[in-house]
Amino acid sequence: SPFPRENFKLLIAPKVSVRYKDREKTYAEIASYLESFVKARKGNYFLYFPSYEYLRNIREHLTFEGCSVHIQNRSMNEEERQAFLDNFPPNPSSTNVGLLILGGAFSEGIDLVDDRLIGVGIVGIGLPMVCEENDMIREYAEKKGGDGFNLAYKNPGINKVMQAVGRLIRSETDVGAALLIDDRYARNEYRKLFSRVWEEYDLITSPDEISGILSDFYSSSSKPE
Repeated sequence: SPFPRENFKLLIAPKVSVRYKDREKTYAEIASYLESFVKARKGNYFLYFPSYEYLRNIREHLTFEGCSVHIQNRSMNEEERQAFLDNFPPNPSSTNVGLLILGGAFSEGIDLVDDRLIGVGIVGIGLPMVCEENDMIREYAEKKGGDGFNLAYKNPGINKVMQAVGRLIRSETDVGAALLIDDRYARNEYRKLFSRVWEEYDLITSPDEISGILSDFYSSSSKPE
């Protein structure tokens, strides 16, 4: 990145499972992480989820007191997408939270510069859905002696994560933080992928740690509140 490294803080929460079999048990805990993240500083936030189904199920656990919450619809035309982005103005007087789908229309090609976006939270590692097309890619790669799972699932997933986090720092004046939630981020195979782009990050094991870390980050960044 050509932008000041000290203007970006990455937090990783590797103690919570987002795997399908564990989701019912972890909605409340993940909600607590996201609420602490948003509460740490007034501003505009994008929070990304694995699917519309996941967003629908966790929504009842999410409470953002004093915040305006805006939810991505499954089908939005260009005018509706622009109207959605207008909910995240510069120099906001209160906190605005967008609940979005990872890999969707608001994951790439969006430029909310300066303080129009100060926080991005991502739940999961972005793995594409298991389907016939992806399995064909996996099988083809394996027949060629490659790692089919990496090609068809892992690498596209991490690319989606990186694209979403990339919405955060769009100019040399931007300052912001990102939170990645999934226990698989603790595995070396995933760390090797994202550490090529993000060399420095803080591992957190409790939502209570977020406030102190971000307070220190913003007090030392180039743009105070």
